[in-house]
Amino acid sequence: MLHLTTTRLLTRSLAVAARRPLLSAIPRRTPVASTVQQHVRSLRNRPTAKATQTTPPPPPATINETSDVIPEPTEPSFRERVWMAGQLSDITEPPVMSWSQRLLRPALFTLFVVGGSIAYAYTYQPTKQSERWFPTVPIAFATVSSIIAINCAVFVAWKIPLPITWRVLNRYFVSVPAIPYSASMLGNAFSHQTLMHLGVNMFVLYSLGTTLCEQIGAGSFLGLYMSGGVVSSFASLAYNVARQRFSVISLGASGAISSVVAAYAYLNPDNQLYIIFLPFLALKAGLVVKLMACLEAVGIARGWKKLDHVAHLSGLGWGTVGAWAIVKEYERRLEAKRQERKEKGWNVW
Repeated sequence: MLHLTTTRLLTRSLAVAARRPLLSAIPRRTPVASTVQQHVRSLRNRPTAKATQTTPPPPPATINETSDVIPEPTEPSFRERVWMAGQLSDITEPPVMSWSQRLLRPALFTLFVVGGSIAYAYTYQPTKQSERWFPTVPIAFATVSSIIAINCAVFVAWKIPLPITWRVLNRYFVSVPAIPYSASMLGNAFSHQTLMHLGVNMFVLYSLGTTLCEQIGAGSFLGLYMSGGVVSSFASLAYNVARQRFSVISLGASGAISSVVAAYAYLNPDNQLYIIFLPFLALKAGLVVKLMACLEAVGIARGWKKLDHVAHLSGLGWGTVGAWAIVKEYERRLEAKRQERKEKGWNVW
C-alpha cells in the first residue's frame, strides 16, 4: 500500500484531543494594578534633594512573576469537537494482547474472503446484456469504474466531519496493529486520506485493470482484487505485530492494485509500460514487476517506513499466484471441452 503512515502512539479513535490550558507552561504578566502600586511606593520612598544617596527604582515586573489571573481555556474547533464526538475509546496506549489475540480473527476473516473470492471467480456467470443497467458500457469498464467509485466515496467520507462516519471509518477502513478489527482487512483496501494517494492508485487501476478484466473476466478480476486486498492487508498487519510497531496505521488500495499489476505482467510480460513520472521511459511489464519486487524487498530489509512495503510485496506475490491459477483453470476447462468434442466425434484441433 502506498500508505504506511507514522503517527503518535495511537488511540483507536484517532480523534484529536481537546486542547487544555497548560497553566504552568503559559507565561503570565503582572496585572496593571500591581505595577501601579509598586510605582506609588517608589514615589513615597524617593529621597529629598538634600540626600546624598539615591534609592534605585524597583525592578520592572517580569513575565515569570506569579499572578492570580488564569487565562481562559481555548475552545476546540468544530472539526475537533466532531472528532471527539466520534472517537471510539479513550485508550492512550496499546492494550496488552498476545499475538493470537491480535491476529486470529483477522486471519480467519482473511481466509473467509479469499475462499469467497475463489468461489465467486469459479461460479461467476456474466450477466446478459439486456439485463445490465448500462448495456452499452463494456463489462470491464463498468467493473473497474465501480471499484474506483467506491474508493472515491470513502475518500469523500474521510473529508466530511460526521461522528457516525468517523466511527465507521476508524473501525473498518484503516488497519491499526494496536487494536486490529477483522473487517478492516478489506475496508482499508478501499480507503485513502490524500488526493495524491487516491489519484495515483486509481490511475494505475484504470490503466491496467480494464485490460486485465477483459482478459480474465469480471468474476476472476473481482476475486483477484478482493483477495489481493485482504492478503496484503493481513501480511502488513502480521509484520507490524511481529515487530511490535503499534504506532502506525495502514490504509490504501496499493496492495490490491499490486495484485492486479502482477497478474497483468504474468499474462502480458512483453507489453510495454510507461512510468507515471518518467513518460519517456518504457519497460516491459515483466521487468517492471521484478524491479518493484526488488525495491519492496530492499525497503523491508532497510526498514523504510514511508510506504507499506510488506503489503506491496505480498500483493505482487498474490497476483502472480492468482494469475497462474487462472491460467491453469482456463487450460483445464479448455481441455475438458476438447475431450467433450472428441467424445461427440467432432473435429478437434
